[in-house]
Amino acid sequence: MFRGLYTATSGMMANNRQQQILTNNLSNANTPGFKEDQTVFRAFPEQLIKAVENSKKGTIVPHNIGTLTTGVYTQEGIPSFLQGPLKETGNQTDIALLDELLPKNPDTQQRGSMVFAVAAEDGDVRYTKNGSFAVDTNGFLTTSDGFAVLGENLQPIQVGSADFTVEENGQIILANGSQEDRLWIGHTENPEQFVKEGQNLLRWAGNPEALPQFIDDVELLDGTNNFIKQGFIEQSNVDLTKTMTDMMTTYRGFESNQKVIQAYDRSMEKAVNEIGRV
Repeated sequence: MFRGLYTATSGMMANNRQQQILTNNLSNANTPGFKEDQTVFRAFPEQLIKAVENSKKGTIVPHNIGTLTTGVYTQEGIPSFLQGPLKETGNQTDIALLDELLPKNPDTQQRGSMVFAVAAEDGDVRYTKNGSFAVDTNGFLTTSDGFAVLGENLQPIQVGSADFTVEENGQIILANGSQEDRLWIGHTENPEQFVKEGQNLLRWAGNPEALPQFIDDVELLDGTNNFIKQGFIEQSNVDLTKTMTDMMTTYRGFESNQKVIQAYDRSMEKAVNEIGRV
């Protein structure tokens, strides 16, 4: 009896975790460049149930009854790097990366994803899909949260003001016609190796030897640099309708497991109060 109670409890905990992830997706539906997290339910290892009986000859004979499932858990959210819709803003500091135009690797059939490089508070390089930039009081190009956007040499870019142009290869042209720097645009075929760190920043958690490469160094792209669009931002790829539907489904799953626990509670109460009198 108690095994079923533990199984139902694990189901409630898994549904609760999934609801938290879906809620976070929903709250970031309007965050530029946000990538929704997807959850996966996985089962705990099954247990093999055996019985032991005495044979007619007096020997002990074990035999298999079957397997017992011990519940499920929610695997931590895995970001989906599908391209979000583009929104035209007209702001010179807004820049979108066009992942949909990336060619597929003929061997893996993977298109991959592109990212901007920024300097985190600890000085390490982090990545982001959010191209909604700004210019700080010192004239440096920053993210909306104040992190410095990095150029080709992974150094902060000083543009002076918001009056600049970004060419298709990431080259920044200032208002006076001079070339200031070039945006560092990285490419990886395995964006699922990124880990979210908050404030729309991504940390590479994969093989250090497979870090995102500068687009000029990616053989797959063959020197093509028409993946940047100024005056646009990539919106969140959260599907509001699907997310709301998934939240309702998760709630019903939580409710179903709750009713199972209530049924076990009534059964145990009956066993204690009634069977114990006999």
